[in-house]
Amino acid sequence: MIKDTVLVTGASGFIGQQLVKFLLEQDYQVIALSRKKQVANHPSLQWVQQLSEIHNPKIDYVVNLAGESIGQGRWTDARKQTLIQSRVQTTEEIYLYLKKQNIQPKRIISGSAVGFYGIDVAEQWTAVCDEQSAPQNIFMSELCQRWEQAALSDTAQKTKIIRLGVVFGKGGGILPQMLLPIKLNLAGKIGSGKQPMCWVHMQDVIQAIHFLFKDDSATQIYNVVAPERSSQKAFVSTASLLLNRKPWFSMPAWCMRLLMGEQAQLVLNGQYVKPVALEQAGFKFQYPVLKSALKQILSMD
Repeated sequence: MIKDTVLVTGASGFIGQQLVKFLLEQDYQVIALSRKKQVANHPSLQWVQQLSEIHNPKIDYVVNLAGESIGQGRWTDARKQTLIQSRVQTTEEIYLYLKKQNIQPKRIISGSAVGFYGIDVAEQWTAVCDEQSAPQNIFMSELCQRWEQAALSDTAQKTKIIRLGVVFGKGGGILPQMLLPIKLNLAGKIGSGKQPMCWVHMQDVIQAIHFLFKDDSATQIYNVVAPERSSQKAFVSTASLLLNRKPWFSMPAWCMRLLMGEQAQLVLNGQYVKPVALEQAGFKFQYPVLKSALKQILSMD
């Protein structure tokens, strides 16, 4: 029996590495696209740096995770263009490649983020966004809009968009940086601490992607965030309890804005987001609660 083949872009990234490992364990053939040269360590794995290097054009599923890290580097005009191009250009190249090769995958899963919903200007955070909520005229929202538009431009393809929250997992991502000041008993709360913390466990991200391979509904947009409503203050409180720490200081909002400029929106503001479409489709989160998610990750240390 011929195995289904999955093309994964951004395969050497935090999510991409875990997804490739999972897919191989599930007996898929995997074509892993990464700018970094990699050596295949599995008979069902092929690493490529360009789409033109793909030996076998049979592709059953595509998972598009390519994109420069949004949290690294101040948002200068040049940095903004890099962030946009790394997402939009790669996405456009994928659809062009599929069209030229006359490949019609069963499903394309393309990344985005809950930054699509922007911020609460009033900083009250009483609203909860679902997949129907509107975007905003700020950079983080515009970046997601352009990324999604590139993925949805080819209506002939069966594309699903996943709007990811902050992904928590072992061995990468932003979580180690978030935990470090707590471990050192330094700064805990940032700003008011009331701002939303839209997070999701890595295992739920992987399972949600795999779940959507088989989802034949007409729904195209899915928020991939834990269903629990959590704030930055709740994160600090939960992490401090699990680490047996009591951070002494708070980080004033003005200090974050001075250090990060416009990029400070990532940690000082945002919107609460619910995974309405995923739950309606029948997906069950393995880690719906922050305490259990952090406990599992920290137990791996």
